[in-house]
Amino acid sequence: MISLENIHKTYRIGRERKVHALKGISETIHAGEFVAVVGPSGSGKSTFLAIAGLLERPTEGTVRFDGKDVTGLSDKERTRIRAEQCGFVFQFPSLIPTLNTLENVLLPKTLCRTYKKSDEEWGRNLLARVGLDDKLDNLPYQLSGGEQRRVALARALINKPDVIFADEPTGAVDEYNAIIIIELFKEWNAQGRTVIMVTHDMKLAAEAGRIIQLEQGRLKISI
Repeated sequence: MISLENIHKTYRIGRERKVHALKGISETIHAGEFVAVVGPSGSGKSTFLAIAGLLERPTEGTVRFDGKDVTGLSDKERTRIRAEQCGFVFQFPSLIPTLNTLENVLLPKTLCRTYKKSDEEWGRNLLARVGLDDKLDNLPYQLSGGEQRRVALARALINKPDVIFADEPTGAVDEYNAIIIIELFKEWNAQGRTVIMVTHDMKLAAEAGRIIQLEQGRLKISI
């Protein structure tokens, strides 16, 4: 599904300082895998996810997505792939404050201009699966932090993506919400979808089928 070949990523901070976030990473994630990416703070986990998800470009190296070299694609082409095949769950829900719960879930369909009436039924179904079918009309400020995370998860699934990218999806939520989130990832994965999850929680990582461990921007373990 996704192949990273000798990936380097360097960020420039100011005029002089450079940060080498990834240093020669090569890793393949196959279709239908559930992979947890772990490592200490600053190890390159989020950068790994951003490059695999076509949110950032590597400084060096090749990225292949679904068998195609996507390294040099235009921003428009990369956006199309993300919209059609990817779902993202970030550390912060980033819900639109003026849209209600259902409208936030349907937002990717609206932005991609692919909305159809049946999408509303699918959105309601997703919200029911994360336990929020009674809060369809609530605005984000009327939801708890954990509930907002669950809305963001439903939003990530609205396009029925081939691969889910999740960056610390259970951070700052209680155990109840964490269980709902991880169980939905497992359910989605059981349907043959790919899940790539960044986490610092080794107990959570153990729920995945495979673990990729990074340390100081390098691949330490892939098991």
